[in-house]
Amino acid sequence: MVVVETIKSQKIHGCQILETVYKHSCGGLPPVRMALEKILAVCHGVMYKQLAAWMLHGLLLDQSEEFFVKQGPSAGGAAANQEEDEEDLGLGGLSGKQLRELQDLRLIEEENMLAPSLQQFSLRTEMLPSYIPIRVAEKILFVGESVQMFENHNHSPSRAGSILKHQEDLFAADLHRLKQQPLFSLVDFENLIDRIRSTVAEHLWTLMVEESDLLEQLKIIKDFYLLGRGELYQVFIDLAQHMLKTPPTAVTEHDVNVAFQQAAHKVLLDDDNLLPLLHLTVDYQGKDGKEATGPRDGATPPQDTSPREVPPTGWAALGLTYKVQWPLHILFTPAVLEKCITYNKTF
Repeated sequence: MVVVETIKSQKIHGCQILETVYKHSCGGLPPVRMALEKILAVCHGVMYKQLAAWMLHGLLLDQSEEFFVKQGPSAGGAAANQEEDEEDLGLGGLSGKQLRELQDLRLIEEENMLAPSLQQFSLRTEMLPSYIPIRVAEKILFVGESVQMFENHNHSPSRAGSILKHQEDLFAADLHRLKQQPLFSLVDFENLIDRIRSTVAEHLWTLMVEESDLLEQLKIIKDFYLLGRGELYQVFIDLAQHMLKTPPTAVTEHDVNVAFQQAAHKVLLDDDNLLPLLHLTVDYQGKDGKEATGPRDGATPPQDTSPREVPPTGWAALGLTYKVQWPLHILFTPAVLEKCITYNKTF
């Protein structure tokens, strides 16, 4: 049979088999077409099992690399047009392209700075059947990553529960119904994916914007990274001037943090929950980036100056870290906060 020979000769595997069988089922004699459609329905059953594990439980059970979702960064050059890239994923206007950019930044610039349990996933586009659009695959990717993030890193008893609002059984039954259909229906398939995505996005919106107070986090970034609290930095400059006008030493970082705390108290900034999350760093020559005073989980690292040179003053080596709380760490990644470090040049 031509299909079997094609699969054997080209060593086609995984979801690529779906594409091969689908193309051959689009034409030919009715008996052959019907036989291939039955084969395709069986193959779709395997795909639906993968989808259920990924979208409902955040599990990627794919040791043979047969699924169109993979662990690791995107290879770049995804076969997606601009319209598909900008598909709104439902998270406050966050698009598929923006989500990928955030996650690529996270992996490339923070690979050694995040907890080992944080993983990134991307699309294996060569495994994606042509009859499943990139926009749909992006939604599938978004849902699975969100479910996994919530299941693996939600340590707050007050937020116990499912990101799918305990509708896993309902969605599993819907996937099973699609699996029983003799012919694949993109309309039915995408409608179900949209329903699951909407449930996840709604939960994330509530979690980030309402429970985690996203607007307050944005205000913190404005106040401390964009120098919105000018009076705080004015007092800090007065207190730390004598420490930072000379090349930094091993004790400079400790001293400037004491000065920063004193400045905060002088301007009546006595937020016991906020101040411990802020930390000034001083990157002096000989300081080992792996020592205990290095970047904390979820915090921006000091800028790497390799090869290291002696900073002319402490001001030139000064940086600011902020420990972002779960789950806002997926938005305020170290790479994102690193872009705000340029404002430290104000000093």
